[in-house]
Amino acid sequence: MMMMVNMCDDHHPLYRLNEYYKYKDLEGIFHQSVALDQINDDRFGGFLDLFYKAGCQKIFAKASANALITYGVQIKNINFDTTSKVMWGSYETAEGILGSIQIDFGHSKDKRQDKKQIKYGIGCANGIVVDAIVLSGNKDDKTYNTDTLERLNDVLENLQVEKSDFYYIADSALFSEKNLDMAADRSIKLITRMPDNVLLAKDAIDEVVTHLDGLDTITIKDYKGQSYDYKVLEKTCDYKGHALKIATYYSTKYKTQKEKTIRKKVSKELDALDKLSKVLSKRAFACEEDSNLEIEKLKLKDLKNFKYHKIDFTIESKLKRRRGRPSLDPKADLVGYEYFLKLNSSQDEAFIHYEIQRECCFVLCSNDLVINGEEILKEYKTQDSVEKKFKQLKSPQFVNSIYLESPERIEAFSYLMLICMLLLSTAEYVVRRGLCADQDQVVGPGQVKMKKPTQRAIYDMFYSVRVRVIKHPNKPWERSYANNLDESLIKILNYLDIPLETFIKGSS
Repeated sequence: MMMMVNMCDDHHPLYRLNEYYKYKDLEGIFHQSVALDQINDDRFGGFLDLFYKAGCQKIFAKASANALITYGVQIKNINFDTTSKVMWGSYETAEGILGSIQIDFGHSKDKRQDKKQIKYGIGCANGIVVDAIVLSGNKDDKTYNTDTLERLNDVLENLQVEKSDFYYIADSALFSEKNLDMAADRSIKLITRMPDNVLLAKDAIDEVVTHLDGLDTITIKDYKGQSYDYKVLEKTCDYKGHALKIATYYSTKYKTQKEKTIRKKVSKELDALDKLSKVLSKRAFACEEDSNLEIEKLKLKDLKNFKYHKIDFTIESKLKRRRGRPSLDPKADLVGYEYFLKLNSSQDEAFIHYEIQRECCFVLCSNDLVINGEEILKEYKTQDSVEKKFKQLKSPQFVNSIYLESPERIEAFSYLMLICMLLLSTAEYVVRRGLCADQDQVVGPGQVKMKKPTQRAIYDMFYSVRVRVIKHPNKPWERSYANNLDESLIKILNYLDIPLETFIKGSS
C-alpha cells in the first residue's frame, strides 16, 4: 500500500520512501502504527519478491473483480490493446526461472528500437482497467490477442460478465484467420478494424469512394462530446470461411492531415523523378530499340511504385561524331546517331484526389451479423479509453533499478502499478457516474467546475485536506480536520462509499 500511495502521488521518485513519508501522518493514512525506520528499500524489494511468488496477475484479477462488484459496474465489452515501456539498463533473466517475463528487443511503440523493453496488455471497460498482463518485450500484438482469446472465458467468469452480450474489441492486430477461428469456437463476438491491405478492405474502400454521394450519414460523438459525421456502407461478406459484417466509413475529420501526408509523398516522388530524369539525359543508347527496351525496364522496375504522376518518354536522336581532332571535312566526322531518353511527368491530380478520399476511409468488421454500422463504430470508438491509460505507463519513475534489478521484481512492480490504475480508473468512473445521475458537478483544481473530472483531478483535490494532530505520550493521538472538508470532496467520498472521518480515524 505504501508503494502504491507513492506511485499515485507521481511527483515523487519511487525510492528513498522513508524520506517521502518523513513528514506524513502514517497512522492517519494507513490506519495502523508504522515507524519511519520500518520503511526502507530492502523491505520493499523483499515484498516484490513475495508478491511475484504469490501470483501477481491472479491478485490483480481478484482486485478487479472485487472493484466491479463493490461499485456495481456492469460490463458489456472490453477494449484490448498493448503498449511498450523502454527499459534503461542491462537486465538478465536467470536461467531456469519459468514464467518470468523477458526484457528484450521488440517492436517499440516509443520508437526506441535500440532499447530493450517490456510490454503491457490492458483491457478497459467503461474506462476502467479490468484486465491486465505484463508481457515480454518481444511479444507481438497478434499473439497477445490470441493468448487473450484463450483465457477470455476465465476473464469473463472472474468479472461476472454474460458472454451473450459481450464484445471483444481490439485494433487490427486482432484480425487474423486464427483469431476468427478461436472466437467462433468459443462463441465470442468481436469488433475490430480490418487492415487496409486485406483485399476485402481495399474493395470496400474503393466502393465507398466511388459511390460517396449516395451513402447514408451517421453522427458519432467522441469522448469530449464533439459530434462528427461519417458516411457508411454496410455489407456482409465471407473471409476464409467466416461470415462477417463489414462497415466502411468515410470521414473528413482528418482530411487536412491526410491531404498533407499525400502531398508530401507526391513531392518526394517528384524529387525522385527529377533525379532519374537527369541520369537518363546523360545516358546514350546505341539504337532506338535499346532505348525502348530501357523504357520497358524502367516501367517494370524503377517506376513500378510511382503512382502520383503521369509518366511518358520521348526518344531523342543526336548525331554522333568521332573522337579526336576534327577533319577538314565536317561530314567525315559523323559516325551515326546516338539516342537519349527524355522523361516527361505531370501530377495526376485526379488520382491524387482519389487517394486522399481513400485515406479518409477505414473498415471495421464484426462476426456478429446483427449489429449495424453505427453500433460497430460507437463500440470501436471506446478503444480510446485504453490509449488514454497508456499515458500513465510512460512515466520514468515507475521503474527504478535500486530494487528492480531483476525481471521478476519489475513484473511484480508493474502489477502494483496496474492495480493503482485499476483503483484510480474505478474512482473516476464511479464519481462521474454519480455526478451524471445527480446532474451535479464538482469544483476541481484551479476552481474549475467539472461534470466529468479526470482521475488526476479527483486525486489532486485531496491535497486540500489538512489534518490537525495532537500528540499524547501515554494515550492515542487526537486527530481532527484543520478545516472543514470541501463540499466537492464530500460528494466524492460519498460516491466512493468512503467514510468522511477516514483521514482522522487513526489506528483505533
